[in-house]
Amino acid sequence: MSHNSKNNQTGENKKDIFVSVYLNDIIKGLQRFWWVCVAAAILFGSYSVISQKLNYRPLYQSSVTLTVNTQNASPAINGVSVYSFYYDSTTASLLSSTFPHILNCNLLQDAICEDLGTSNLPATLEASAVPGTNMFTLTATGTHPELAYAVLQSALENYPDVAKYVVGNISFEILKQATVATSPCNAVDYPSEAIKGAIVGVFFGLLFIFIYIIQRKTVKTKHDIKNNLTLEPLAVIPQVSFRKRAMPGDKTLLFTNPDIGSGFPESFRVLRNLFTSSLNEGEKIIMATSSVPGEGKTTLATNLAISLADHSKKILLIDGDIRHPSVAPLLDIDLDSIEYETVTDLYKIAYLDKYKLRILIPTAGKGEEAGYFNSGNIKKMFEELRDDYDYIIVDTPPCGLISDALFIAQHADAAIFITYQDAVRINRVKTTLDSLMSTDIRILGCVLNGAVSGFSGYGYGYGYGYGYGYGRYGYGYGRYGYGYGHYGYGSYGDSRKGKKKKSHRNSKHS
Repeated sequence: MSHNSKNNQTGENKKDIFVSVYLNDIIKGLQRFWWVCVAAAILFGSYSVISQKLNYRPLYQSSVTLTVNTQNASPAINGVSVYSFYYDSTTASLLSSTFPHILNCNLLQDAICEDLGTSNLPATLEASAVPGTNMFTLTATGTHPELAYAVLQSALENYPDVAKYVVGNISFEILKQATVATSPCNAVDYPSEAIKGAIVGVFFGLLFIFIYIIQRKTVKTKHDIKNNLTLEPLAVIPQVSFRKRAMPGDKTLLFTNPDIGSGFPESFRVLRNLFTSSLNEGEKIIMATSSVPGEGKTTLATNLAISLADHSKKILLIDGDIRHPSVAPLLDIDLDSIEYETVTDLYKIAYLDKYKLRILIPTAGKGEEAGYFNSGNIKKMFEELRDDYDYIIVDTPPCGLISDALFIAQHADAAIFITYQDAVRINRVKTTLDSLMSTDIRILGCVLNGAVSGFSGYGYGYGYGYGYGYGRYGYGYGRYGYGYGHYGYGSYGDSRKGKKKKSHRNSKHS
């Protein structure tokens, strides 16, 4: 393949990714704010109907169809002039141009008002002609049917007297008599008005969603990581999918799960290789953190640790989120039933033969979390463990919420930062990174988590389409909120039981 062909293909791939991501933004915007369109449709539809009712004024019409003939003097017979009424095309053209103007002249209107005994004309008069003929339809429109009919009759009586000054003597031949109107001519179709208003409402709802999308500056691609966060993109973890089965299978969010689609384990193989090549000599203790809960720290740290252990590395996985431990639920283990190799005042370590992995569980009791992971305790623990393992992976709390992660960062060798695609605004991510960098820890790079593929993403690519993302083990993360005072201590609140707060990050990693 030529260099130009490769460049063209790369450009097309980037364009496809761009289109896919931003189409997904539109879908997300519609999923999140569909109710805005519905509410706007109801509001504008109701307003249209109510305004029509409040401003409605019924109008009534009376119409007459007639022909107009002009008088002509014939040659005298026996000394007496003979007058006849006739019609020709020239006369028709003259009448078509003059008839409407005469209707609206003051002379005729004053005569009608005098007949009716009013100071103002209580109806409007209009005339329409059949082209090329002397046939006219004369219409009176007013708010009262009887008055409209009276105005029309008065116009028929007074018109010849007024018109003789312009076109000479004329006569009318009535083809269709006028009647008093029994129903308004401008009846309102309220269902149609409601539909028109609803369409306008939907338009403004979609406009709101469009403005929301273009103003929502979040991390969506590796390009955003590199240019907006000035970090190296380590890997892109796809939104998880499960293989199609006759019955629901294992939904554990581990790359060792045979029911998970191939994109997920492949991304961790790429991450493992980049991870080992990015470390400097002597860097063993690596923390995984993010800005807010639900971005995939636990799933990433656990899968990375298993992937490294699977390659004959001695790995220790530390659940550093002692306020809200998530490693054990993700691995589906009962901490009370396993055998611990090591137990100290700070921690206990167990070996999981299934994953060829050791996990460290803090020994702090409930209510002791706040002071447990202080700088001294963390330093002591890391010094005791450093030489016993090839790598130590630490799953930390979100460093944008509490200080625990920053205490860990002061004594860890490096950090991996995780951000979920299109979940947290770039400004918030930058603020979190500034706090993390203030500890002088080296950040290996950023992992883009929950990346979509195509219009609907990996989570709906095939299989059941559960769309879990990586949030099945979100266990009550809603208590984190976005403030430092809501970081939860309590029991696990399985998201499958309805605790899915922060809905825009549903279906994400724990």
